[in-house]
Amino acid sequence: MKPFIKQAFVVSGAALNIVGHGCAHGYPAVLFAQILSDGGPVTLTDHDTSWIASAVGVMGIVGNFISPVLMTRFGRQKSHLICTIPALLGWIVFVLGNSVPLFLLARFLHGLALGLRTPLAAILVAEYTEPKYRGAFLGTFAISLGLGIMLSHVWGAYMSWKMTAVVCSFFPLISMVIISLSPESASWLISKGRFEDAKKAFRWVRGEGVAQSEELDSMIRAQEREIQIEELRKNRQVNRGFKINRLFKSITDAVKTIMRIFKKKEFYKPLIIAICMLIVFEFGGAHMVPAYGNLILQAVLDKSEAKDVAWQFTVIDLLRTLCALFAIFLLKNVKRRTILFSSGVMTVLSLALISVFIYLRKAEIITQSWLLDTVPMTFMILYTLSFCLGLVPLNWVICGEVFPLTYRSLGSTLSTSFLTPAFVVSMKTAPHFYSSIGVEGAFLVYSATLTVCLLVMYVMLPETKDRTLQDIEDSFKGRKKYDVEVQLSLMEDKSNLVSK
Repeated sequence: MKPFIKQAFVVSGAALNIVGHGCAHGYPAVLFAQILSDGGPVTLTDHDTSWIASAVGVMGIVGNFISPVLMTRFGRQKSHLICTIPALLGWIVFVLGNSVPLFLLARFLHGLALGLRTPLAAILVAEYTEPKYRGAFLGTFAISLGLGIMLSHVWGAYMSWKMTAVVCSFFPLISMVIISLSPESASWLISKGRFEDAKKAFRWVRGEGVAQSEELDSMIRAQEREIQIEELRKNRQVNRGFKINRLFKSITDAVKTIMRIFKKKEFYKPLIIAICMLIVFEFGGAHMVPAYGNLILQAVLDKSEAKDVAWQFTVIDLLRTLCALFAIFLLKNVKRRTILFSSGVMTVLSLALISVFIYLRKAEIITQSWLLDTVPMTFMILYTLSFCLGLVPLNWVICGEVFPLTYRSLGSTLSTSFLTPAFVVSMKTAPHFYSSIGVEGAFLVYSATLTVCLLVMYVMLPETKDRTLQDIEDSFKGRKKYDVEVQLSLMEDKSNLVSK
């Protein structure tokens, strides 16, 4: 079996998991619509529906902080398998449940699964796939999530909400089978010092070419260097022989370790980049436009009712789906920085143009009917294309590529833990912005937020396309490839002299 097929097989387990999470995101619409229309087994109040809809986010934060513990202790494969279990249990509770408490339990389980998977998925794909395929594989996540939402809505239109839950439960089931047949991540095995097992796992999924051997050897040498540094540090602490209470010493050591990690360029720079990327993702409109699209289009197109913008909303949804598909080929062939800043500049520009146009229309500076009908929709299409072709798929890609092996679990967790608060802030403030400063004012706020984050990433983000994860880590440390090779050669010579 060719390495690409093996990598695709492993990634398909993560993709199916994400399709299942997409179904979980879209399922409340099916559940609420059917229960409210036919009476159902329970009466749902507005208070009930709001809690059922938002329960996922509450447990998502919990899962975010459990995930790195699982990844570090049990490995990527077993952690991935574990995160499918609450997803499957959630669907079973929906099939068997007929009350609000059980619906809430099912949503809590889905939220826990989502929180566990969010830091894991990008890391898993980054560690299992070759640099030249990594961007395309990570780009499939946006498609998988959208596909799951669409499928749950389509099935809910023709089946009962219980049968829809049964069909949706097949995604975590199939994902569990694929994960069980996949090997453990070579990167995790290397981080645990299990070099022989790592070589077998790496060669199974990546092949045995010259480039693959060089990447594997580079990862092993880098980890050996980290182990040596850590042993020297521990020896120094033992030799100091401080007479301090053990509990107090362990706490202070933990604080010192955390502070030392945060001072390292290879950790804090990727963390800042990932957080900026998540802020751009949320305040660029990833969830606001699907949720408040009718209100936005009514303001932009100057329409009084939601039905007046129905076909325009359909066009935006269709463009979003097509962009997710095309983004895979874009990520495969174009540099990350080129996509990021081209997409970012065009998104900021389109938001600003929409805002300026609305201000001019309200000031009656623009009054021609053909301009009032054509220009705002053109700007909305430009915004959708700009945002969905670059900033949306790159959210997954960059967060999966930038963190070093030693701190990958911690960094991914800390960065993705900002996603839920950013989601809550963006969704809660949007209606207040629209009613107070209007959509045009909100768009100016969002464009300013995006500009600040893009400037930070312009300064800090290196090019990551087709580069190994070790090479990216070295670039954050300020090491050139030649410097790394010289340092490794000197270390090997020193080791040989000691052995003699």
